Amino acid sequence: MKRVYLIILITIISMFQALAQKPNTFIPDAVVDEKYGITMYEKLNIMLGGDTVRNGPNGYAANGYMEDFYTTGQLLHKGFYVDGQLKVYKNYYPNGTVERNFRMVDLKKSKMDIYYKDGTTKSKIVYIESEALKWEDYYPNGTLEFIEAYDKNFQYYVEKANYYENGSPENTLVLENKKKLLYTQTYFHANGQVKELGQMKYDKAMFDYQNIGIWKKFDENGKPIKEIKYASGQIQSEKDL
Repeated sequence: MKRVYLIILITIISMFQALAQKPNTFIPDAVVDEKYGITMYEKLNIMLGGDTVRNGPNGYAANGYMEDFYTTGQLLHKGFYVDGQLKVYKNYYPNGTVERNFRMVDLKKSKMDIYYKDGTTKSKIVYIESEALKWEDYYPNGTLEFIEAYDKNFQYYVEKANYYENGSPENTLVLENKKKLLYTQTYFHANGQVKELGQMKYDKAMFDYQNIGIWKKFDENGKPIKEIKYASGQIQSEKDL
């Protein structure tokens, strides 16, 4: 009986010692990438295809909330783990602002918001399982830089566009006919004038977007300068205007 009590006592002491351990700490420059931010936890995110398991203080797969800190004492990461993998988490910059916020919406859908150091939104992403259904990137000044969105089956774009830093469009792909998968593609000069305009069709068999019909090119003053005729993505004829 004494042996049993001794084993129980040793187990309890070990548990308290493990809980009393200092949390993981990291040097800021070692974990914050100037371009991509804090990505070290993505490998633990099963919704993004991560296959790494984190162990808790007891040596087993982590369950519940866990926190990591910078060597400065500032909170770096707080996440909810199930069987060692992340389900919900936030990362923080050394200045205390949120770097990214990931959360599950349901068993298949999740969302990720990523921020610049000053708190301005950098990216907004909607995932279905490990695939990005919709992705938006923003410039540091807060204007939209890029947007890409697919249909629910990831077969074709429902929206795609790039923008200049002043907010004016650089190019846009707009779905005009969902049944026939016909699009209008427009490219713009930096001054906002249309640079090139035409129609595209998505070929499901080829998994490709092809120029079709008459395309027109314009100079920076909006004057048409060239007309190009396409068929199945191939140029059939060109003429100057």
